[in-house]
Amino acid sequence: MNWLPVPRTVEVSSERLPFAGCHAIKTPAGWESAVAPLRALGEAFGGWTAFVEHDASLPREGYRLTVENARITIHAESPRAAFYACQTLLQAWDGKSLPQMTVDDHPTLEWRGVVEGFYGVPWTHTARLRMLDFMGAHKMNIYLYAPKDDPYHRERWREPYPHADAQRLKELVQRAQSQFIEFVFCISPGLSMVYSDPAEFERLVAKIEAVRQMGVRSFGLLVDDIPEELQHEADKKAYQSLAHAHADLANRLHQWLRERDADSWLIVCPTFYHNLGEPPYVKELGERTAAGVSIMWTGAKVVSRAIPHEDAELFKLAIRRKPFVWDNYPVNDYEPSRLLLGPITGRDAETLRRLEALVSNPMNQAEASKVALGTYADFLWNAEAYDPQRSWRASIAHLVGADAAPVMLEFCQQNLWTRHWKEEPPAVERAIEEWQTTGDNDALREAFQNLYTLPRRLKQAVHDPELIEEMEPWLLRLEQITELALELLDQIDEDDLRPRQILARLEAIRETNDAVVCDGWIERWIRETVEELTEG
Repeated sequence: MNWLPVPRTVEVSSERLPFAGCHAIKTPAGWESAVAPLRALGEAFGGWTAFVEHDASLPREGYRLTVENARITIHAESPRAAFYACQTLLQAWDGKSLPQMTVDDHPTLEWRGVVEGFYGVPWTHTARLRMLDFMGAHKMNIYLYAPKDDPYHRERWREPYPHADAQRLKELVQRAQSQFIEFVFCISPGLSMVYSDPAEFERLVAKIEAVRQMGVRSFGLLVDDIPEELQHEADKKAYQSLAHAHADLANRLHQWLRERDADSWLIVCPTFYHNLGEPPYVKELGERTAAGVSIMWTGAKVVSRAIPHEDAELFKLAIRRKPFVWDNYPVNDYEPSRLLLGPITGRDAETLRRLEALVSNPMNQAEASKVALGTYADFLWNAEAYDPQRSWRASIAHLVGADAAPVMLEFCQQNLWTRHWKEEPPAVERAIEEWQTTGDNDALREAFQNLYTLPRRLKQAVHDPELIEEMEPWLLRLEQITELALELLDQIDEDDLRPRQILARLEAIRETNDAVVCDGWIERWIRETVEELTEG
């Protein structure tokens, strides 16, 4: 079974029973939406029935799923847990039958999800809706709306959303609720807000109240990527430090929210968000901020290749609560010429035990981000069983289907690097090194030829227009650069080197398409080979 995420314990029989839906589904009162994925299959006339029962003894979001003799039984800690049991059931269904099985399951980390928090072109409304569906299907339970280039989130934070934008936001909230996802509306006023001005606070809560009326109960106050000192004279007189101002604002907003809804949640992203708790700002913020307010952290660096549990423990001690991790992978806004299509690594179960939550900040390319996000879902749900390579392959198969998975994996293997995210060199680098030793043009030609045909093979196999459109610059670059590499090999074979032509074409490719594939190894080989042969 190609689980994503992997359940904690599974006993599966080899015997499968024909299944096309249930003729009856019974749930506790108020839990009807939890079995919507099962009801969506339609009502089948036959012997299948489903029973959902509340079991408060199970861990948070835990469930026990049993399929036996045309009867589905779900014991669940909550409606969300029952919803996750249905998702597990759907992963076991091949469209025709279900195996007899027993699944006992619950997550490693309480809050698991996505923060749309990158710079650059925000996702489209459709991409966001599709992302929420993806998250629900893979047991992720929190989404933070925080696109840096939404003007009403940051620069124009005081202004209400125009009607059309507000309606789209409301639709996102409703979709998140249908997927049992906590929708967190984030606002980033720190570039211009006068923290001590009561009128400014009223503008802030007026903006938040409009969103609260949509059904949102969780909010993010983001004061990241702003000046590191107080900017306004009134604030300099009112506060001892920037941390004092931020804690005061957070505490007032936290109190305002709790007065209206006792279950409200406030999450703060501080100005100093990447460290090990050393800055005085971090310690003061932790001391002054109310205990019920969450504080975000990206690890020791903005883009942390690893987050050891020792680092998490240090930051936890500094802020006096478990960190809420904003994990900057697979985000590529700092190097938009590259895609990051590998699994998440560098985090483990020991780290998660010290966290309140972990949310991935993805790429501007929403569909392509799901390769990494699938592995996040797997890791955060069952960190103890997480195998990055297995998870990577499962995530790809869930995204593009089993038949297209091998060619998609091949493309992903060419897109694993940025200046912050280093992996082993691509396979073509080894082929180049062997060529430098042996001079075997045929072996190198085979490697280039395989990469040259990869874009065409992938487009034939993958039937997801949005995904193909997102990856098109990188598919084109791979085709262009390998075609040029093959031509250079032909010129070498024919002893007819035309260096100016090769370098001119290389420059033309660079000028029209800045996408980087294979960590730039093929471009470097072309340039260095031409230079060496010309000098020789």
